[in-house]
Amino acid sequence: MGRVSLPATLAFGLLLTVTGLACLGFAIYALLRGGKDQTGGIGPISERGIHVIAGVRMLVIGAVSLAAGVYFLLS
Repeated sequence: MGRVSLPATLAFGLLLTVTGLACLGFAIYALLRGGKDQTGGIGPISERGIHVIAGVRMLVIGAVSLAAGVYFLLS
């Protein structure tokens, strides 16, 4: 079985694009559903608040990863 030769920018672009899409999916879930009807939390932050913080963080990281992936794919 032979090896597949792939330019590094294409491989890295694909990895970043897939990572960005997965991260955006988790972010949307965390923002829309995460923490609802759950009790607990960390100190004064409710469970819903924790999911909102995590969702926003994942949304930013996912958007940056997706943009970088598209940049690498198009360059």
